[in-house]
Amino acid sequence: MGFQPVEKRSGLHIAVAAESSNRKTGNVPTVWLRNLDDARASCQGCKQYDDGTCYAHGGTPVIGQTSVTRTAARAKSWRRYHVRRALADRHHAARMIRFTAIGDAARCDRGEVKEAMREAKRAGLSIVGYTHFWETDGKWLRGRLMASCDDAEHARKANAAGWRATIVVPAGTTGTMRNGDGSVFAVECPAIAAERMGKKYTCNECASTRRGALCDASKPGPNVYFADHGPVERERKRRLTVIA
Repeated sequence: MGFQPVEKRSGLHIAVAAESSNRKTGNVPTVWLRNLDDARASCQGCKQYDDGTCYAHGGTPVIGQTSVTRTAARAKSWRRYHVRRALADRHHAARMIRFTAIGDAARCDRGEVKEAMREAKRAGLSIVGYTHFWETDGKWLRGRLMASCDDAEHARKANAAGWRATIVVPAGTTGTMRNGDGSVFAVECPAIAAERMGKKYTCNECASTRRGALCDASKPGPNVYFADHGPVERERKRRLTVIA
């Protein structure tokens, strides 16, 4: 799998890193795209990307994507980022693979994505990932990834179409979200809830439980919500800190 310039590709190819320094996910294999331009192209049409509220495109994943691209360019090879190599080199405590750190798998090469998922399952890893394009380009990922939704109404639509959903909700939202009949509609991401309470709990720890990762779409469960932590919200918090 040699290093290829963008113009020679037939699609958006993926790269799998064996380890990650992401504090929220923990040290787990992580799927990236080949470069930042591809990551941006894969997200065009997503409301969060288009209006500048996406946490990934406005945060540290951009640095990680650049590092992956530069490493492959220096080596003139993507071999170290092939899924089998990455899984073989993963940390012994890893119990999940992240799809994707930045970019949307729905717009990536289907063969590569399916191979990565197949190898991850073979290795006994939970697959944790989200697609904003569950209604269009990502229909083939139902049961594999969670539907990334902008609000509760969008999530209900995804549920009706057979998807489990993740939802971006207003900053400050806590507790369990319930339907009119009292049944559970969505629960807060455990890692974010722990951080809010001054504790640490990673996605990998969630995946290490008997149930497996809460955001593993192949398993039944409630929707999962994330209080807004995108660049707009981070800037708001920074300004409040400065004012205080």
